[in-house]
Order: sequence, then C-alpha cells, then structure tokens
Amino acid sequence: MWSNVLNPKAASVYLTLTPQFLTSTRPIAPQIATLAVAHVAVVLVWLLFWASVVAAARTAIDTPRFRRGMSRLAGAVLVAFGVRTATAS
Repeated sequence: MWSNVLNPKAASVYLTLTPQFLTSTRPIAPQIATLAVAHVAVVLVWLLFWASVVAAARTAIDTPRFRRGMSRLAGAVLVAFGVRTATAS
C-alpha cells in the first residue's frame, strides 16, 4: 500500500483521473469511497486471476517431463553459444 501511496506516478494518475468521475453537486466522500471500493474490486479480480495462472503454471512446471525438456533446451542453448564463441573471429 505504501509503495502505491508514496509513488508520485500513481498519485498523478489518481489526481488526473479521479475528478472526471466526481460530481460537484453531490457529497465528495461517498463518491470517493465508491471509487475506492471499485478500485479494490478490480485489483482483487486481477490478482486472483494471476494467482490462478501461476498455480496452473506451477503444476505444469513441477512435472519431470517439463524439467527434462528445460534441461535439454538449456544444454542446447549453451552448446550453441559455445560453438558460436569457438567459431567467432
């Protein structure tokens, strides 16, 4: 929370975007509270989405087949770099 509150870029975004969603004829505090709740809801959905993506990726990465494939790929890349270095002028 503090990194977002103390970030000047985030503050400028909030200060730039918030006024267009506020009506001057109505009380400001409930409007800002509604915007804050909407912001929290959007962030919650976004973070839950990424948590589910990471959980699904973890189940795929934890398989021995994936680890074997990654080891082979990394080995091939290192051999290719070695051949390129050996043949470079």
